[in-house]
Amino acid sequence: MDQRKMSTLAVSLVSLVFLLALVVIGATASAVVSEKWSRTFGGPEIDVGTSVQQTSDGGYIVTGYTRSFAGAFEDVLTIKTDSQGNEQWSNTYGGSSWDNGYCVRGTRDGGYVMTGFTRSYGVGWEDVWLIKTDAHGAKEWDRSFGGPESDWGFWVEQTPDDGYIIAGFTRSYGAGQEDAWLVRADCDGNQLWSRVFGGPDADHGLCVQCTSEGGYILAGRTESYGAGGSDAWLVKTDSDGNREWDRTFGGPGDDWICCVQQASDGGYVLTGSTQASDTDNVDLWLIKTDPDGNPQWDRTFGGLEWDEGSSVECTSDGGYVVVGWTSSYGAGDEDAWLLKTDSRGIEMWNLTFGGPDWDRGRAVQQTLDDGYIIVGSTQSFGAGRVDAWLIKVDASPEQRPFPYRWVGVGVAGIAVLACSAMAMSRLRKAGKP
Repeated sequence: MDQRKMSTLAVSLVSLVFLLALVVIGATASAVVSEKWSRTFGGPEIDVGTSVQQTSDGGYIVTGYTRSFAGAFEDVLTIKTDSQGNEQWSNTYGGSSWDNGYCVRGTRDGGYVMTGFTRSYGVGWEDVWLIKTDAHGAKEWDRSFGGPESDWGFWVEQTPDDGYIIAGFTRSYGAGQEDAWLVRADCDGNQLWSRVFGGPDADHGLCVQCTSEGGYILAGRTESYGAGGSDAWLVKTDSDGNREWDRTFGGPGDDWICCVQQASDGGYVLTGSTQASDTDNVDLWLIKTDPDGNPQWDRTFGGLEWDEGSSVECTSDGGYVVVGWTSSYGAGDEDAWLLKTDSRGIEMWNLTFGGPDWDRGRAVQQTLDDGYIIVGSTQSFGAGRVDAWLIKVDASPEQRPFPYRWVGVGVAGIAVLACSAMAMSRLRKAGKP
């Protein structure tokens, strides 16, 4: 063997050993995921948190609905906290009847926008309700959208031109019993257009996102199309709300999607629930599609009982985090459930939160410190029948004890010695005639 080949062999062996050392040492590192704090908000009656976002000051804005502090039946509830979850202010919005909030988003002027439904105002039995506030929760304006029947808003996003896009359902318009409804408003909440999607049965839009090319992606459930009783449903539109394509996902049972996010590759990640036709149990469902809505993979998580996904976020490491609730695991009848996956949907870890009763996670967001904030509702803790619930989760690198860190180094050192001995042996043989 000539000198060049021997040099190449030596470099290859050193490279192999170096990679082995990295793998072994890296394998000793992991993440410590734990609850940092939790806070409950409410009075003696039913108070529910449905949506949360981290604010620019490091605190959190929460919306939902309250019976404890309502003027009559239920009012929209909004709570602002500091970074430790301590309440800074709260406001309710409503009239003489039922008014609920389902989604809140911070706006570029430092205020907030919320959507839900109202029976107190508007022209119909229930109307989609859009509320704009300043940074302190003082109402700047509100708008209702709908006809003579029930019309609800479930999700709102601010659009690039500072207007708003709302997803929900309508019984007042459309082709069927209930149709998915997309409403576009300008910066003052005035309706620019609306679009209905659906067939003869019940079809709901539960989440909407602005997409990278300027259109919208709408997710929900449909009973008019697909293979089962209800199917998960994804509808892509252009910037004017005109349908470009739609996809259904599911089998013979009931399947639905509660949340969609656009992934970094231009595709979409969805979460919701799926039910086998021959059983009563439901599993949390995570689906990844390409940019045209074609499924790339899907994963189910759950046990023998009822397990649902309600919110999904893309995370800074390229994976996904999902929140929902589980009857299969945890301490009580239902526990809030947080799952973290990698980019392929493979579970990395999961946590349950709760006590002996019914506790649910409704929305999740990754925080600036790479932890997570969860909002939901709890019967196990708090002051009333049901309280709004805010949970902060930390996910930080684990510092392994000194001996563990050096296990990888020791193994790599042994490998270096072995490879060196092998190389020397080959050199001796190569030197023989």
